[in-house]
Amino acid sequence: MALRTYTAEIDGLNQWIVAAPNQSAALEAFGVHQNLFAQGLAGLTKDADLVEAANALPGVPLKRPKTGGKFTAGPADSDWSGALAEASKGAGPRKAPSRARLDKARAALDAAQAEGERRLADLEKAVEAAKARLSDEQARVERTLDKAQAAVDAAEAAWRKAGA
Repeated sequence: MALRTYTAEIDGLNQWIVAAPNQSAALEAFGVHQNLFAQGLAGLTKDADLVEAANALPGVPLKRPKTGGKFTAGPADSDWSGALAEASKGAGPRKAPSRARLDKARAALDAAQAEGERRLADLEKAVEAAKARLSDEQARVERTLDKAQAAVDAAEAAWRKAGA
């Protein structure tokens, strides 16, 4: 079975790694009864130096100070749950990120889209109404011009008939 290298934040002082086939095996090797992965305190690493160090002693938890240095074998049978609970008291429980900002932004987008569509529909109605008024006005102007032209034609015919 292929091993993966997991890193964990267990005691707040050291960087912990272990080569294990899965997350459950990594937690068991660390001697932890809490799901550090779900809490964001552990994860998979691809860092070549960490992978090499962990694969040198598969299944054995290794630690080094957070400031760096060499990895050494850590206790495989320790119960870190108490230390984790104590360390997390200051930080408090991890809360799920709030969706409020995202939900508010989506609601604003939906409202802007609805308002934009309403305004465009209103403008389209106004354009159609303006086109209808334009067509009516063109017909009225043409009738007026036709009457005026007929009056000019009648006056010119009367003028010519009178001997002009």
